[in-house]
Amino acid sequence: MTDFPIAYIEPVFRPPSEAHSLILPVTNGCSWNNCTFCEMYTEAQKKFRARDEREVLDEIRRAGERLIVQRVFLADGDALVLPT
Repeated sequence: MTDFPIAYIEPVFRPPSEAHSLILPVTNGCSWNNCTFCEMYTEAQKKFRARDEREVLDEIRRAGERLIVQRVFLADGDALVLPT
């Protein structure tokens, strides 16, 4: 196990505008995943699912203890599908 506080499912896609942000996956894959131009989430391990809230909150806590973070990017393909 690595010391990095966040568990990623590869591949991880980082938008260029988020080059210096912490990538925090709150979903895996994309809920739509039917765009004709997009091949980003076609791997089997990238099938859409919302991540467990407790798991994400634990990763946030660990990241806060170990990292200096100024910006966080909520990933994966459709993080905004989650209820607020």
